[in-house]
Amino acid sequence: MKIHKRAFSLIEVVISIGIFSFCIVGIVGLLPIASNSVKSVSLESSANNIAESISGIWQVASANATTPVSIPLGGNRTMGNFTIGPASPDNQIYYYDNDCRYTGSTLSPDASIRLNYTAAQLGTIGNTFTVNLTFTWPPTASSNITTTRTYNYIFSK
Repeated sequence: MKIHKRAFSLIEVVISIGIFSFCIVGIVGLLPIASNSVKSVSLESSANNIAESISGIWQVASANATTPVSIPLGGNRTMGNFTIGPASPDNQIYYYDNDCRYTGSTLSPDASIRLNYTAAQLGTIGNTFTVNLTFTWPPTASSNITTTRTYNYIFSK
């Protein structure tokens, strides 16, 4: 009686390793794209958090406040100074890191997001203000390769 053992031939093993390698190379090629997408979503979330914090301070601020207002983020951290009131328009550029921490009004190595902040009285009657927040990341890239999100608010006091 003859016993036959079933086994893979060398050609079958080589073909299966080739197919497996081709699939792995494709998956590894997608990792940088996925990583960039995750980073962009993270920065967009940070921009949204910063915008909501600034919106919150405008909602509770007095209509007559003309001095800079700091937005606390826990501890001694601030988000920058934002002028509230009709005295003069406020046009500022601020920089933040990945964790929504204010890094200053000049570009620093830790900065991941640039905020162009403009605020002005809307019209000449009443205490109505318009605030435009434009976030850009990366903060130093040319305009054709950046991601930009703009938030527009109107507040009446």
